[in-house]
Amino acid sequence: MNARILLSRRFATVSGGGVFAQKEHDGDGSAPQRPVIDYSAGVPDPTVLPYQKALQAGERVLTGPGAFASLNYSDFAGIHRLREHIADLRHVRPENVVVTNGAMQGIFLSAQALIDPGDVVLLENPVFPEAERIFRLAGARIESIPLTVKGPDLDELERRLEQGSRYKAFYTVPDFQNPTGSVSDAASKNRLLALAHHYGFAVIADNPYRDLWFQRPPEEFPQQYRSADRGGQLFEIGSFSKTLGPGWRVGWIISGSEEIQAITSFRRSIDGHPSTIAQYVISELLEDHAWYASLLDRERRLYADKAGALYAAIASAFDGEVELDEPQGGYFLWTHLPDDIDLDDSRVRDELEIRGLRYVPGNAFAVKDSQARPGRISGASSPSNALRLSFAHAPREELVEGVGRLQEAVQSIRTQHHTHIPVSEEIRDSE
Repeated sequence: MNARILLSRRFATVSGGGVFAQKEHDGDGSAPQRPVIDYSAGVPDPTVLPYQKALQAGERVLTGPGAFASLNYSDFAGIHRLREHIADLRHVRPENVVVTNGAMQGIFLSAQALIDPGDVVLLENPVFPEAERIFRLAGARIESIPLTVKGPDLDELERRLEQGSRYKAFYTVPDFQNPTGSVSDAASKNRLLALAHHYGFAVIADNPYRDLWFQRPPEEFPQQYRSADRGGQLFEIGSFSKTLGPGWRVGWIISGSEEIQAITSFRRSIDGHPSTIAQYVISELLEDHAWYASLLDRERRLYADKAGALYAAIASAFDGEVELDEPQGGYFLWTHLPDDIDLDDSRVRDELEIRGLRYVPGNAFAVKDSQARPGRISGASSPSNALRLSFAHAPREELVEGVGRLQEAVQSIRTQHHTHIPVSEEIRDSE
């Protein structure tokens, strides 16, 4: 008997795929001819994580009077001191916070709290694909709307609502969106929540990159939608993965106190609570407010420098032939290669692969089975020539070197098709 036939239909609809499966995009299996440069990894720069500080915090926790508590079961909502820290960072009350095993569990728990099978969930397009999979697992029917440089196309959303469309929830990454890096401004956030309040749907705001701004912090959601009596309209999800490291698996949901109580009760049957020792160590780290502020400042400066270098290299190499917006924060630069470069073509992927370029193609972020196609942030069309490039993990010099390799690949592809692109001496000389 084949044991695989025992898997539920629910599992069959979500198995395989997703952005994590796209890290090494498949060509013909050609081995890279140069050392790999990884633009795919949405993980921190390893040089900026607080190894020594975490070691010291862990030693204090495990040798202090609360040592047993740190290795015991914790409150289902998370230890109270960590909830206080998160509440202080996000200007809410501790009773509005539940600690989660990372931001993805925050999405999962929010979906379970809100979605009944057959409910319609609206996604921005392109979208973080693991979120789409979570909503499908909850039994949701999926629709999508395109993104603009100011976030989701709210004119389109309002038009649909006025024409009678109804949604149970809308999922968005409002600040430094994955994959595009777009930012919803204050007016957009206020308008979105006003629409949600008027038409009766929830907003799930997944915001793991919020603290990694370069010039100025993004606007908060309006405080009146985060108060006790209206907090259930908004589910804000955050994480320490992008600032302290993803291995901690510590995130949170902020919502109305009744919603938080319901999520806490539900999660008892899922995992009980997050890792107790991880909560205690992070809470100990956050006791030093000045240190944490200085860490965020170092990370912002590092990522701003790397993002600027990558942006400048691409702009110089392709001299107006590509569409891209300079990142304002977060981890990612979203770009469209010239129109004659189609990443759905295995020959194109092979040219990138043999040059050791690891990336995530734009189609990995397209909402599946959606009538609304994911367009360009700066225009319209298909994402078959789009790339999400992470500037977070790889060293600065590798980010720039990889642009030279990308340009070589485009040159080779065009030569095969009897076309031509001028090669930038500046990028060639950087190799």
